[in-house]
Amino acid sequence: MTGAPDPREPAPYVSKVDRRTALAWIGVVGAASAVGAGVIVYGPKMGGQRSTAGYGGDPKLTKPEKAPWSRIMIDAQLQTAAILADFILPASGAAPSAGALGVPDFIDEWVSAPYPDQLKDRPIILNGINALSGKVLKAGAAARGAALAALPNSADPASAAFFKRFRYLTIGAYYTTEAGFKDIGYIGNVARAADPGPSVEVRAALERELQKLGLQG
Repeated sequence: MTGAPDPREPAPYVSKVDRRTALAWIGVVGAASAVGAGVIVYGPKMGGQRSTAGYGGDPKLTKPEKAPWSRIMIDAQLQTAAILADFILPASGAAPSAGALGVPDFIDEWVSAPYPDQLKDRPIILNGINALSGKVLKAGAAARGAALAALPNSADPASAAFFKRFRYLTIGAYYTTEAGFKDIGYIGNVARAADPGPSVEVRAALERELQKLGLQG
């Protein structure tokens, strides 16, 4: 019926990750450890992002509410990031989607942080999200699906670079969580007398998932 809501319409993304968790998450993914002390200012402002200041020292995770920088993504960018993250890693079986784990909040924190790697990624991610927003936020399911499906094989260098980097960050963040560990059968902090390695079934499942993501060959 005309005007009826599309049952496949993605639910609005609501922030799930607090600053303490997000800042620690960046550290786990590995960017912050490469930066020394000193004052770094933000790079060029991307379209639609919030204004924010530079910072002095690194954040104190004991006082995350006083993080020395603010998140810069506006709601439309966060919603677009959530749609793309769930396209890359949708819910599957017992494994939650990337959005359900708060990966969009990680992306927001990543592009907001004033470290060299994040400053390098910021224009790639934000410009890519801005270009994608108009194609997915108000589009129907078919048009949205087509726009997302076109990204992995885009002939446009900027779009290809954006998708490759966004996918890398999404997968990297997802598989540092407990749910991500469980999804690939990783068992940490458990003493074992021997390590037989992953089973044939696990290796086959991993190969299939890597092929789906275009990370094989």
